Amino acid sequence: MKITQNPELGRYMTFELSKEKPVHGWFWYKEGYAPELVEWALKTEQETAGRRPEAVLDPFCGVGTTLLTAKELGIASAGVDASTLAAFVSRAKTDDYDNADIESALAFLQKKLDYRSAERLDWPFELFSTKAAFPKRNHTEILALREAIENEEGRARNLLLLALLSILPQSSIILKDGGVLKIDKSKRALPAREIFKRKVKRMARELVGRPQGHVPRVFLGDARALDIGGGEVDLVMTSPPYLNNIDYSKIYGLELSLLAMSKAEAEEVRMRAIRSFIGRRMDVGEMPPEVGDAGLRIPIVGTYFKDMESCITEMFRVLSPGGAAYVNVSNSVIHETHVIVDEVFAQMAERIGFAETEIVVGAERIADVRPQKVKTRESVVIMRK
Repeated sequence: MKITQNPELGRYMTFELSKEKPVHGWFWYKEGYAPELVEWALKTEQETAGRRPEAVLDPFCGVGTTLLTAKELGIASAGVDASTLAAFVSRAKTDDYDNADIESALAFLQKKLDYRSAERLDWPFELFSTKAAFPKRNHTEILALREAIENEEGRARNLLLLALLSILPQSSIILKDGGVLKIDKSKRALPAREIFKRKVKRMARELVGRPQGHVPRVFLGDARALDIGGGEVDLVMTSPPYLNNIDYSKIYGLELSLLAMSKAEAEEVRMRAIRSFIGRRMDVGEMPPEVGDAGLRIPIVGTYFKDMESCITEMFRVLSPGGAAYVNVSNSVIHETHVIVDEVFAQMAERIGFAETEIVVGAERIADVRPQKVKTRESVVIMRK
């Protein structure tokens, strides 16, 4: 294992640069990264292996940054995610759309909505009543749009549904504050139907002249047990959930509940997810030896690395000889313990069978934890088979 520095990568390890990029910016996902990080990995692999990867996998595909970048570059790809929401967003962003799809989406904007019917709809959400999260008119408009979209057909339906899900933060009085959702009555909520129309029109503009073909395969699944054959992948480019005790099924719970129209969906997502937050399934069993006593003292550390050991083993299995996994991670401070996540990943990878590993440090950050501030880092761990 060697450790190198590449500060330029730091700015690519957030979603900020994706915000205004065509298609990439359709759904704001704070935990994502920029397409430039994928391009760097592809370029590095081409220079190292002497060939451009022909098949790319993202086992934590999130909102599809790796998959969309691969599609734009004409590379076959596949993505897996435990979240129904993430899998839907990835599919919608990476599908092929023709003029008829775009015209259908725009024509929908002229349809009359049935507000009376919408007021009778139930929007189940596990944390609180959705009526408390939106001004009354916005709540009714969102449900009316959801009902009308349900009756649409073809690929335009996915475009419209993605547009609706994407405007929930702006049309609500909810703040995503760290790992929790908070109702802030002082927050100004924008008019739901108006910003929905603007979003659909933006999406229609950005689809004109987009690359066609190389539509990724996107699966709802578990990164610990991939439904992909051995040796089928040349490059894994991914970012697993950080060890930060954040339950993403709650942070994006409003979007998930509107997509599924079911309160139970969030629990289904948690059952498939990596245990990076404190939950009911904190049994560790046999722990990876690289974790040390932190895994015993802090159960979340033990369960996280146990799950990630399974994920890295699966990456090794699906990679072709000479292939590599690029894993974007952040070190963590949990209960005043500084957990060097990237080094544990690299050590586990070497034990699992990867021929060489490298940690490329892109950013150093200060974790303000009592009783002191701790310097931690965000890195890409490269594991070469």
